[in-house]
Amino acid sequence: MKKCAENNDFQTKQTERFYNGEYRDEFLNRVAFPIGGIGAGMFCLEGTGAISHLSVQNHPDIFNEPYAFAAIHIKGKNIAKVLEAQVPSWKLFGSPDSGLGRGDKSYGLPRFEKGSFMARFPFGIINLEDERVPLKVKITGWSPFIPTDEDNSSLPAGVLEYSFRNNTKETIDALFSYNSRNFIDNGGQITKGIERGFKLTKSTKEEDGAFGIYVSNNEAVVDYCWFRGGWFDSQTILWENIRNGRIVSNPPAEGFSPGASIYVPFTLAPGEEKTIAVNFCWYFPKSNLSIGHGSTPRYEFIGKPSKGTAPHQQHVSGYAGKRLVNSFDPYGDRIVGVIQSPEFTITKKYLKFLVGGGNKKEKSFVRLIVDGDVEMVATGNQTETLSEKVWEVKQYLGKRARIQIGDLDTEGWGHILADQFVMTDDPHEPLSNPSSTAILIADFEGDEAPDGWENVETEELKQLREEQANREQEVFYKPWYAERFKNLEDLVSYWESRKAQLRHNSELFTNSFYDTTLPPEVTEAIAANLTILKSPTVLRQSDGRFWAWEGCGDKVGSCHGSCTHVWNYAQALPHLFPNLERTLRETEFKVDQNEDGHQNFRSNIPIAPPEHNFHAAADGQLGGIMKVYREWRISGDTEWMKSLFPYVKKSLDYCIRTWDPKKKGYLEEPHHNTYDIEFWGPDGMCTSFYLGALTAFVEMCKTLKEPYKEYESLLKKGKKYMENDLFDGEYFIQKIQWEGLEAPNPVDVQSFGGGYSDEALALLKKEGPKYQYGKGCLSDGILGMWMASVCGLPEVIDNNMVKSHLVSVHKYNLKTRLLDHYNPQRPTYACGNEGGLLLCSWPKGGALSLPFVYSNEVWTGIEYQVASHLMFKGEVEKGLEIVRRCRDRYDGSVRNPFNEYECGHWYARAMASYGLLQGLTGLFYDAVDKTLHIDSRVGDFKCFISTQSGFGTVELKAGKPTLKVVYGKIEVEKFKSAMHR
Repeated sequence: MKKCAENNDFQTKQTERFYNGEYRDEFLNRVAFPIGGIGAGMFCLEGTGAISHLSVQNHPDIFNEPYAFAAIHIKGKNIAKVLEAQVPSWKLFGSPDSGLGRGDKSYGLPRFEKGSFMARFPFGIINLEDERVPLKVKITGWSPFIPTDEDNSSLPAGVLEYSFRNNTKETIDALFSYNSRNFIDNGGQITKGIERGFKLTKSTKEEDGAFGIYVSNNEAVVDYCWFRGGWFDSQTILWENIRNGRIVSNPPAEGFSPGASIYVPFTLAPGEEKTIAVNFCWYFPKSNLSIGHGSTPRYEFIGKPSKGTAPHQQHVSGYAGKRLVNSFDPYGDRIVGVIQSPEFTITKKYLKFLVGGGNKKEKSFVRLIVDGDVEMVATGNQTETLSEKVWEVKQYLGKRARIQIGDLDTEGWGHILADQFVMTDDPHEPLSNPSSTAILIADFEGDEAPDGWENVETEELKQLREEQANREQEVFYKPWYAERFKNLEDLVSYWESRKAQLRHNSELFTNSFYDTTLPPEVTEAIAANLTILKSPTVLRQSDGRFWAWEGCGDKVGSCHGSCTHVWNYAQALPHLFPNLERTLRETEFKVDQNEDGHQNFRSNIPIAPPEHNFHAAADGQLGGIMKVYREWRISGDTEWMKSLFPYVKKSLDYCIRTWDPKKKGYLEEPHHNTYDIEFWGPDGMCTSFYLGALTAFVEMCKTLKEPYKEYESLLKKGKKYMENDLFDGEYFIQKIQWEGLEAPNPVDVQSFGGGYSDEALALLKKEGPKYQYGKGCLSDGILGMWMASVCGLPEVIDNNMVKSHLVSVHKYNLKTRLLDHYNPQRPTYACGNEGGLLLCSWPKGGALSLPFVYSNEVWTGIEYQVASHLMFKGEVEKGLEIVRRCRDRYDGSVRNPFNEYECGHWYARAMASYGLLQGLTGLFYDAVDKTLHIDSRVGDFKCFISTQSGFGTVELKAGKPTLKVVYGKIEVEKFKSAMHR
């Protein structure tokens, strides 16, 4: 083992790295620390001092490592080095194009021998070491992060501060430089416009955006144009200038410039220290991001067979052979068109084929045209898994027909997948290997569309062209800062005038947060995942409302729309920036919910009413009701809660009507959830959400003097059922049910999970619907009660049962090593010699052939919520063990400690880690009653607290609480210590 954890009074030590300590040697390999504003984009400061993951143009650009670096020349010492530690070995070979030598990188320039990285969020601190360099060198990277000040925390800006201290007895003359190509647009220009720096502009026009780099030192000299030449001329001459201490001052070039540099000469007397701050500001007011509004169609769907999954598409499966029809557009589902088969005579009783993709019959479809009329239509089921479709066509025997495959949709899921059209007399004909009596109409295995298939101009396409011609403009996301500032210069002016104060206020947060007696693994886990708020996972649109992906793909966001069931877990935003969190509730209930109470669990961008063409998410919608209660208590704004109450009531009534129509107190009908499938029959996870939502609603009714007896009755029934029927003596289970419901047969229900093959139908009869958990021990199996606790609500389920469930999860699902664990799903979250908490296990048997699709995986967000819930129940050590297993995977050697990923980088669910603070201390400030609740599980403590109006620290000493407010104000009229549950 490369490290071994020990525990002594919460001072958890590893043989090679302390939790919440510095990263060095192998643990420095993958460190990349986000710097940027909330919803404004980021760049990462790597543990070596390099910058990477530059994502500033309103979309992720993960692994984007610009050619930019700082350097130092020390006169008379023959010393010139890039101000970075050694390049990690993984960068030298294995990445794309590494076999060509990576002449596009600066890896071959001299660097410091060693380095170390310390995170003190939002500050990342690097110390560089080299015996030959007579300077102590420190780099501090930061951008503002000030709880309750969401606007200044959303600025598109960051700083790298290079500090030099002369530890010798001689005066040192040195030359600092910052050097960069135009990494925004290689075809753009490098211009003036910023004092003591330069702008990197786009090749289109400057108002499309620019990136500014500048220093505040009056001695600065700017070279706007490196040497122009072929091969490696530019970087060769650049390094000659640096290593010889030359200050170059070229004016901006007309047209292309290979790069620019800022030079700052300085002198240090013995013992003297100097800091040169390199400022980064960016301004990109436009994007091509639009979801749910439709986009300008691209009439490019011509039926050319696809080799499978397109770029940025979820994995496509279920097709026959090696190719299929796939109209997916990597740039936003804009591709449209209709292709049509040659005419054929129907000579068999059945027409079979495979179909997937979108589910709107008018927009993405497979049609059977008989004698010129549309007779049959099939669609996908909003899944990239093609399923088998059988049309009975015997009534059309002898008639002439065509097949049409169409994509007229430019919104989400606006594409069609199709393959393997076969006529047969056998409805069970195997499409992968048709019999000799079957007739193959088309298999799409060639390089081009099959013979005779052609594009056709349908009436729908003509109408689409007319609509496009009449449309004034497309609707795209615009970042908040573009509404706040006129241009880059306006932003820079604001930044310069307030930078010192913003640094001070950010230090107030840092000093308060890290001034704690809580276990270092907890502090590390919380702080590491606050970086999510600086990542491209989150956005703020022009009116300031918060919107987010679930995580980041490499080039595009992963899973759009502030997904309610994923953001249930994220507990940081509501406490640190409650104004932003409340915009999520307003969007969910006032924009994404229709008159029936159906709530879309994914929001459009720009935010606008969506179509309601898929299931509501039970955990997301019910969790939202608890979160309305939470936001009310955090803000103290009863009028705000009152304004949302009619929408909340409508939402809850919809949930009852849809999933508990017989008013039994539990969710019986199939209910969609965070595992991207539907649970059939009552289960502990979603029914606990139901009970939590009922509890929250009853409490709101009491305050508003609204009737609540009906809901209270459901709450009592549900509590009784959970405790008597879903608790197996150790943990809560699911009772699979698919017959005797109002829902149709699972085969006919809309689902991401695809259709039912013959094999799946056999499993349905034997085990029930696909993707359940039944008698399994689900880590999320009592999740609704954790949500209740972190929202400041009582847990209505028997405390001993809840505790037993959590202890069972720890016992059965936490693995110290995964060497013998099989995971046919997504293994890179935890694998091999690593440990982690499995989503589910079946310790008592009853494992299903096809359990819910992610059951064998490890998700950090679930690890943290289980750990936090264990702490609430007094099982502190068990909770800490889970946290350690998680953070040991993210120690910098294999994974970035500041990028806990799930379905994408910087995955939002990981902000469940903020709940650890509550789990250990029970801290919750109720602004309605002006009461500070404390329920410590660690005895005396000192830790951070953030509220609607300010932040600081709370200390419990000899049972006596003390509140120290360092920013804003927190009005506490009474402290309340709860009894241990």
